[in-house]
Amino acid sequence: MTITHDVQTGVSAQAQGKAPIIEVRNAAKRFAVNGQSLTVFDGISCSIPQGAFLSIVGPSGCGKSTLLKLISGLEAPSGGEILFNGAKVTGPAEGMIYVFQQYTKSIFPWRTVIQNIEFGLNSHKKLGKRERDELCRHYVKLVGLEGYEHYFPYQLSGGMQQRVVIARALICEPSVLLMDEPFSAVDALTRAILQELILKIWQTIPVTILFVTHDVEEAVFLSSRIISLTKSPAKIHEDVVIDLPYPRDQITTRADEKFHGLRQQLFASIFLQEKGGAPSAPRS
Repeated sequence: MTITHDVQTGVSAQAQGKAPIIEVRNAAKRFAVNGQSLTVFDGISCSIPQGAFLSIVGPSGCGKSTLLKLISGLEAPSGGEILFNGAKVTGPAEGMIYVFQQYTKSIFPWRTVIQNIEFGLNSHKKLGKRERDELCRHYVKLVGLEGYEHYFPYQLSGGMQQRVVIARALICEPSVLLMDEPFSAVDALTRAILQELILKIWQTIPVTILFVTHDVEEAVFLSSRIISLTKSPAKIHEDVVIDLPYPRDQITTRADEKFHGLRQQLFASIFLQEKGGAPSAPRS
C-alpha cells in the first residue's frame, strides 16, 4: 500500500498524467451555532486528477458531506479556495453534478423513467427530439433499466430509482460526479450491484467521481484513492492509493489479501477516532 499527501498518484489509467480537475487549497468551514463559531475543518488541501475515483471517509460528523458541498459550490468556504479546471468555484459550476443521498426527494414521481432521465437534457436546447430520444435510450441501457422506460417511480425498487437518478445526472455529460452516500438507503445485495454498476460506468465514460461514504469496505472496493479525515475539526489523516487492479468484482476483489489489509487499516484508524482515541500516525 502507498500513502501520499496532495499528489496526483493512485488514479486509474484514464487519469494518469493529467492535470488536477479539482484543487482544494487550505479550505476552512465554520458555522455559527448558539452564538459561537463551530469549526468543521480548517486548512484542508488536496488535488484531484481528471478521471480519478476518490472516496472521502472519516468519523461521523467530521465534515465529509460539507467538503463535498464546498467542492460543488453549493456552500462557500469560510477560508481558502476551491478550483475547478483552474477557475475559482464561487457557486454551482457547469460540469459538476451532485447526487444526493436522499434520491427519492430528487426523482419526480409524476414522470416516468424515461421522462425523469430526459429532464437532465433541459439545458441542451439545441438537441432535436430524435437526438434526445437516442441519448435517453443510451443512458437507460447504461444503467440497466431497459424495459422499464415507461414505469413510474412508485413502480420501481429503491435501487432502480437510484439508477434513474444516476442516469439523469450522467446524461448531462458532467466532468465531475459528486455522490453523497448514494447507496446507503438500499439493501446490501442491491448496494453491491450498484457498486459494480458505478464502476462500469466510470470505466465506460470520461468522468471523475468524488464519493462520500461511511462504509470503509465500499470505499476500498470502488476507489482509486481514499482521503480519510480526522474527527472534527477535521484534517486529512491519510491519503491512500488503492492499488487494486480494475476491473473489480464483488467476489474476486473482496477475496484479495491486499483488499483486506487496506480495509483493516482504514477501519482501525476511523474506529479509534470514533471511540475518542488518538489516530495512528500516517505511514509514508
